Amino acid sequence: MIYLLFIFYSILFCWLITRIKFFTQSGLSNRILISLFVLRIFVLIIGCYLNIYYFPVSDSLVFHKIGILEYHLLFQNPHEYFTNIFHSYSSEAYSRLFDDSKSFWNDLRTNLLGKMLSIFDIFSFRSFWINTLFYNFIIFLGTVALYKAFIKIFPASFYQLIICIFILPSALFFTSMIHRDGLILLSLSMIIYHTLYIMNHQFSWKRAWIILSFIALIFLLRNFVFITLIPAFIAWLLARKFSKYAFLSFVAVYAFTAILFFTSGHISPRTDLPQFVSSRQLSFVEIGKKGASTINIKPLYPNFSSFLDNLPQAFDHAMLRPYLSEIRDFEYVPFALEIFIMEILFVIFLFFRKKNISISPVIYFCIFFSITMILITGYTVPIIGAIVRYRSIYLTFLLIPITCYIDWNRIRKIFL
Repeated sequence: MIYLLFIFYSILFCWLITRIKFFTQSGLSNRILISLFVLRIFVLIIGCYLNIYYFPVSDSLVFHKIGILEYHLLFQNPHEYFTNIFHSYSSEAYSRLFDDSKSFWNDLRTNLLGKMLSIFDIFSFRSFWINTLFYNFIIFLGTVALYKAFIKIFPASFYQLIICIFILPSALFFTSMIHRDGLILLSLSMIIYHTLYIMNHQFSWKRAWIILSFIALIFLLRNFVFITLIPAFIAWLLARKFSKYAFLSFVAVYAFTAILFFTSGHISPRTDLPQFVSSRQLSFVEIGKKGASTINIKPLYPNFSSFLDNLPQAFDHAMLRPYLSEIRDFEYVPFALEIFIMEILFVIFLFFRKKNISISPVIYFCIFFSITMILITGYTVPIIGAIVRYRSIYLTFLLIPITCYIDWNRIRKIFL
């Protein structure tokens, strides 16, 4: 029964993709859109199988179980269902915004996923497979939005954008599973798409509210991503206004942000951002003691000198691991190859990049924001598996400018 229902919903979503204007006006043919969505279905099937039979304590299954509890609560105690998301065991938990334990905000991000899945459960008969399919249809909206945004900037880079946005192995795999990562990608994609539309056409309150809604969703799901997003977004707006000084606008905003970051502890212990990052590292170190892919990491202290000293290691962990030479488990082979290919592409970019190009401010936004998020991962996470997942969606935003600014015609002339 569940398998037949899974097939039915798969066909239904494929049909909707050919009818919903957001998809049909993407510039992609129905055949390509359906092929890309079917690819996600294929990957989610693999992911669900691995989660059920090889990783039964995975986050995705934990979220699924929470969703089932919320589903039963919806019919047994509707009042509690609609109000418990605002509850906390302690009044102090509401003020622990950056804490990863005993915090209302830390619990809220899990509760939001549970609520979403409880709605899915009404139509899926509480099936993990079908819930994951519903989730993927929503995330597919984000990937199409990202394509629609960047095809306007790189109209001659169809294949590069298809690969970077829809087929990048780590991003495809981890956003096909029920995690916060996919919703973060969806939110970032919608923010970029609608912001570019307003900038290039005209202001719309509807689009402005959509942008604010997805910014709020990022805040609720991962507040440290929200904090990182704010300076990048402000710099983007300034770079748009002062287009001749776009790069300098980002440098100035990030320099000012760095000063605020390292002096935030002098305002109040509750706003001590370096301490927040340091504490986050300690939490991951404790988690890593139980992990199979844990790597050594130097302690990070809440001061500038420690962050500077840890920078090379953070870059190595987040941008270069796992190495091909250290692969012990087959599951990391695709991600090691992915990083290796990215390194090759970057070298190609250095020698064969296009000349006299005009760089859109959104490209600087993608680069500055993504590098910041990836470095935060390198500073705090000592687990290879977690590093691969957390950085996956940000690699997309780095690969787009690298691949689209390579002069592929020059390369063809060399080999033809």
